[in-house]
Amino acid sequence: MKGETANSSCWVFSNNHIGTHIDSPRHFSATGKKIQEFDINDFFYDIVQLVDIGCQMGILIGIDEFEQIGKGIDPAVELLLIRTGYEQYRQADKYWNDSPGLAAELADYFRERYPDLRCVGFDFISLTSWNFRPEGRISHKAFLCPENDARPILVIEDMALGHIKNNIRSVVVAPLFVEDGNGGAVTVFADIEK
Repeated sequence: MKGETANSSCWVFSNNHIGTHIDSPRHFSATGKKIQEFDINDFFYDIVQLVDIGCQMGILIGIDEFEQIGKGIDPAVELLLIRTGYEQYRQADKYWNDSPGLAAELADYFRERYPDLRCVGFDFISLTSWNFRPEGRISHKAFLCPENDARPILVIEDMALGHIKNNIRSVVVAPLFVEDGNGGAVTVFADIEK
């Protein structure tokens, strides 16, 4: 930097799956869509719903948990936010080594019940629970790389949802587009009803 009229910097990342970030199909398939290959409209959501499934340990959240609250979810939901309260552990080792995850069975369950669902987001570190790592790989593939040409459901991991109420009118997800990106950091903007 020589004080020219414009200077440039170089960013170096060790991992694009850190902090609040989105996973694309490329994350678990060499032929899956990269984040920058999605249409920009895929990151705009007009029907957003927040659900609470409280947990204090690294369980695998499955169909049973959603059956208990299922009648309250709008069948036209496009973005489903799952709040477990786990973000309270963000500064503790528990946040990454005893975190919840989503069971693979949920991917097809969501596709059948909520045909417009394009993305899920949640307040724990990964779709994969550290306690159920083999299941986590299967879950990522079920959500992101479904068989039979079913539509992928994008995944936003490590969100802060503690202060959000279920009064969201719309959401814009703004990913950082990185060459060959299998995901990446996102900023999430919500239009909140007052």
